[in-house]
Amino acid sequence: MQPSADDWMHALQEVPLDDKRRGWLRAHLLAPGCCATAEALAAATGRDFGEYRALAAQLAAALKLAAEDSMALLAEATPDGLRLRPELAFALGARRVSLEEWDRGTRAVPTIVAPPGESPIVVLVRPQLAENIGAVARAMANGGLFHLRLVAPRDGWPQDRAWRTASGADRILDAATVHASVAEAVADCHRVFATCPRPRHIVIPVRMARAAAEDLHAINGRGLRAAVLFGPERAGLENDDMACADTLVRYALNPEHMSLNLSQAVMVLAYEWWTATEPTPQRSLMTNETRIALKGELEGFLGRLEAELDASGFLDNQAKRPTMVRNLRHWFQRGEVTEQELRTLHGVVTELSRGRMRRGRPDPEGS
Repeated sequence: MQPSADDWMHALQEVPLDDKRRGWLRAHLLAPGCCATAEALAAATGRDFGEYRALAAQLAAALKLAAEDSMALLAEATPDGLRLRPELAFALGARRVSLEEWDRGTRAVPTIVAPPGESPIVVLVRPQLAENIGAVARAMANGGLFHLRLVAPRDGWPQDRAWRTASGADRILDAATVHASVAEAVADCHRVFATCPRPRHIVIPVRMARAAAEDLHAINGRGLRAAVLFGPERAGLENDDMACADTLVRYALNPEHMSLNLSQAVMVLAYEWWTATEPTPQRSLMTNETRIALKGELEGFLGRLEAELDASGFLDNQAKRPTMVRNLRHWFQRGEVTEQELRTLHGVVTELSRGRMRRGRPDPEGS
């Protein structure tokens, strides 16, 4: 019984697909009619066909099928070569294994250069997916972090998929370094912070994200090097990882649901790092081509409005007139009316005045 497309989707999720393995599947999927000889596939990937057989065996195991020839699960033997099974071809398309050729090096890449001096190092401990590493680089670029280190990435490094999800933060990925252990990754650092979503049975300073960012600025300002550890996607940092840290970082989130993906966790700290010295005012009024009206200009408009309302009879009730005038003035004085808005309001009053005069009301300026 041949696996269904859903079976293949599950298997492709179970088997780690690094770029070498994806290369085999991509070459087969892009071959004319999804059919190619073993020699053609080996030539397209530049690797020994035995690797493809090994991948087929892993996929068969993920499908819980004991096949004597695991390649027969992937492809049907034809006189023209091995034709990929339609169900697998569909699953590969759904998993986007057949993305257009990677265009790294041909795209316009933003200039992302670390400023002189020290800035925090982001250390991803045993990251599992290349896409997540790319998303982390994107978050780092958003928040002005430039240094990335990887500890034992599950699928090896480099991975083309990371650059695809980095949204132009290529320079960060280009400069990323790979280390065998956390101790090796932070050996040249003076201070090490570790993100920890859950309390641990240890005595250690704890900082919320904002305080951690402030501490990192202070540490780097003294010329000391600091790193921040982020754990694997599924389980987070282990106790042995945190044994390399001198400070824990926690986030103030909904205690009923504190789950963050890896790039979100990095983004929170990157945001706090950036905003700690960001000079942009926290509150402002966007005026574009106009400006805030002067009080004298506003008073001129209010005087004209009051005269027109008197002429129209709106303020004839003398008992209520003072309160009505005050309410109108408070309404316009409450916010920062722009010069352009006043011009518009003058136009409104002009048109209302013309309509009033056409109906026989007196002109307040001529009376």
